[in-house]
Amino acid sequence: MSVPLSAGKAQAIELLRRQIRSSQSAGDRQEFQPTGLSALDRLLPGGGIPVGSVMEWISETPGHSATSLALRCASALLKRPGCLAVVDEGRDFFPAIAPALNVPLSRILLVRVSSGTRASSVKPRTYEGRSSKRSSSPTDEFHSESLWALEQASRCRGVRVAIGWLDRCTSSVVRRLQLAVEHSGVTVMLIRPATALTQPSFADLRLKVRALPAPPGQHSAADSAPGVELLAPRRVQVQLMKVRQGLQCDGSAELTQDWFERFSG
Repeated sequence: MSVPLSAGKAQAIELLRRQIRSSQSAGDRQEFQPTGLSALDRLLPGGGIPVGSVMEWISETPGHSATSLALRCASALLKRPGCLAVVDEGRDFFPAIAPALNVPLSRILLVRVSSGTRASSVKPRTYEGRSSKRSSSPTDEFHSESLWALEQASRCRGVRVAIGWLDRCTSSVVRRLQLAVEHSGVTVMLIRPATALTQPSFADLRLKVRALPAPPGQHSAADSAPGVELLAPRRVQVQLMKVRQGLQCDGSAELTQDWFERFSG
């Protein structure tokens, strides 16, 4: 015997149906670029990085794995015309590492906001192994100019990928970036600290990156004796946290990272 649904429940079900249809139609239009890392491509919906989207790389532990992995995935997107715009607010991005991650130096546009006296007046702050010259004020002018530069890069058709580091990020900031990439086709990668996990994600794709402990019998960088060459690769886990249209996902992939920052898996 069927029980008639109340008006409120019927409306909720119809809203859910429309959301599902909307997410399916958006997925049909979305382009995906394989990263070349088979384990990661199997994890990602569509088999690769969504082109013309805003994605977050969340680092659960200190280190540069999230940054290196973002650059490695950006290199796959650079198979198409355009450059990689790096908005380096902390002024500590090291371009020389890019070729090891298949990113030619000739394809990098390094953007550093002129700090003047403002940067020297704010206290350095560190996360993900980066020194970020920001004040704790959400309205800090130096930080706002970096966000403005990131938004402008995301609107530029000569840019293929834009990367920036954000410890705080509001829904309005991400929405502006989403509106920009819908017209330009730029893929924006935001590298964020673990504290972002306590905040809602407004990005199209959120991935959490963490380093796994060394296998038994192998030494990590912390317990290696001076002068001993580190040959064992590091293991990195990438967990899928969210995809487009706010759908929650689960699943992870394990990659290996050698000491020259190169990934396989």
